[in-house]
Amino acid sequence: MSDAQGAGQDTVESFETIDAQLTMFALANGMDLSKGEGYRRLEWFLEGFERAIMIESENPESFRVRVMSWPSGSAESRRESTVGEGMSAKAVGSILTDTIDSANEL
Repeated sequence: MSDAQGAGQDTVESFETIDAQLTMFALANGMDLSKGEGYRRLEWFLEGFERAIMIESENPESFRVRVMSWPSGSAESRRESTVGEGMSAKAVGSILTDTIDSANEL
């Protein structure tokens, strides 16, 4: 197996630990959940702004969480803030509600 294939497998394994929780959280909060290699993105619209929580895999056991906000239709005006780096899956799950507030404040 090449290094590239191994890295992709690590990403999939890292998200297996939180995908079910992210799906339930998105459904409970009226959000869209986008899944890509190396990231998960929760998105919603509020008061003329697109909002997002970006969860990125740093390695199989560690995540980076950022919040973003931008005027609808104008991604160039995006504001963002890092909520945490090197976070465990459990830590990501425990801060999801707070990250909504952080994104809404941007």
